[in-house]
Order: sequence, then C-alpha cells, then structure tokens
Amino acid sequence: MATQFKDITTCPVCLTALEAPMYLKCGFACCLQCLHSLRREPGGDGLLCPSCPVVSQEEDIRPGTQLGRLVAKIKELEPQLEAVLQMNPKILKFRAEVTLDVETANSNLVISEDLRSVHCGCSTQNWRPGAERFNSTLCVLGSPGFSSGRHYWEVDVGRSEEWDMGVCRASANRQGSILLSSELGFWTVGGRNSTANTMPMTALSVSPRLHRVGIFLDVDFGTVSFYHVGDGSHIFTFSKIPAGETLRPFFAPAFPSMDGAGVLRICPVVSPGAASPAVDSG
Repeated sequence: MATQFKDITTCPVCLTALEAPMYLKCGFACCLQCLHSLRREPGGDGLLCPSCPVVSQEEDIRPGTQLGRLVAKIKELEPQLEAVLQMNPKILKFRAEVTLDVETANSNLVISEDLRSVHCGCSTQNWRPGAERFNSTLCVLGSPGFSSGRHYWEVDVGRSEEWDMGVCRASANRQGSILLSSELGFWTVGGRNSTANTMPMTALSVSPRLHRVGIFLDVDFGTVSFYHVGDGSHIFTFSKIPAGETLRPFFAPAFPSMDGAGVLRICPVVSPGAASPAVDSG
C-alpha cells in the first residue's frame, strides 16, 4: 500500500517525487521543471502529452495544489506507513494447518502424498469427477474451510512467477472457465501479472525475490492480507469480505509450458515461538 501511494505521487517524467506538480489539459501531471522537457507540437506552442494525443496550450496548464499537498504529506508519513504495513510477528500465533483437498483439484494437477504440494502435470490424473472438482481451471482448494476467527498460513512459491493464491467462497463456481475476481468470491493475488484480482484489477509491486507468501485471514473483520515472508513487507489487503459463508484457501500453480518451476508448497506449521525459516538467498 505504501508503494502504491509512492507510485501515485511519482512524476512520470523524472521518476522522483512530484515537485510543484502541474496538470496538462488531459489530466497528465508532472513536475513544474519537467514541463520544459515535454515535446511541443510541430509549428506551435502547445505541449504534447507523453501518454495521450491531447495538446495543451499555455492557458490549459494549471497547478496541482492539492496533489502537491498530498505528496508532501505522504513524504512526511512514509516512514510510519512502512512500519505499520510490516508483517506483525504476532500473527504467527494464528498459524493454521492447511492441506490440499484432492476432491477439489483439477484433474491435470499433481498433489503430493502429504497433501502440501501441487503442480501442473503433463497428463490427466485418474480421479473421479464430481461437482466439488474444478473441471476446467487449473486450481485446487485447501482444507479446512474457515467461517470465523483468525488464520495464517504460508506458501512457498520457489522460483515460480506464475501462480495465484488466496481464499474463495466455499460455494464459488468450479465448473467451466473461472474468472478470479473479488466480485465473484475469489480474493486472490497473482504472480502471473503481479495483480490483486479486484474489479478492476490492482497492479502490485512484487519483489522478484518473493519466494514465500504469508496469508492472514481475519474472517470476523472481513479481511485477508498477503505478506512477503522474506522481508515482512505488505503486498495487499482485501477488505469488506462478506460474512456468513465459509472461506477456503485457494491455490493455482503455473501451467507446465509457462514455468518450469511451478510448484506451490504449503509450509508446515512450526512449533510455537519458532520463527519462519529465511527464504531469501540474495
């Protein structure tokens, strides 16, 4: 979230914090000094927007006074924001023993014997069909489901960059092609495009060193938060998740042709007081 604030208040021209922001006619904002570096229309005095075809004349350019105040406030609060959004070690006491539910797995997924690892195989598994199973989309649910309380689990993504994970309604559609969207009961983030599956999607700034994701579900408060376990940084939080229905952990690994390291593994619960093992190697 702090990263998203920084993105909003960064000048797209000089890529630093906006200084004396100015708006073009189309709404494009940049620093006052950066206006001088913008291209001008051929044979005229109008400024060309770097991101759209609209031309701005001198009388169209206006100061972004409120935006400037926002930038100053965010710069002032940035240290506090970073601290607040760090993963609180106290959530480790809510660790849940989560395993994969084979009865829900798409038949192209391979589930380990300990029910903790999943990857996409090259052949169909000999599993009986059923209404519980995802019959088209490559995903699987976790057990147990949660209808109240706070619960935390971690997922090791290894070197994979092609995955989605989070929670979904127990009654979410499992037949045919599945659209991962919070509007449809799927509260997930993905490494495929570094997005949170809101409507519309929310772009995320995900570290390339992300190897393990921490998921903290607070059913009673209606939130699910995602953390980079390696450095404790906050990735994204969904809020206002409706109460009254059981939520299930959700996992979607990589397609075999897209990612040769597409194994997702649910990390086992460690003994109380033990820290999560370091996963970043540099």
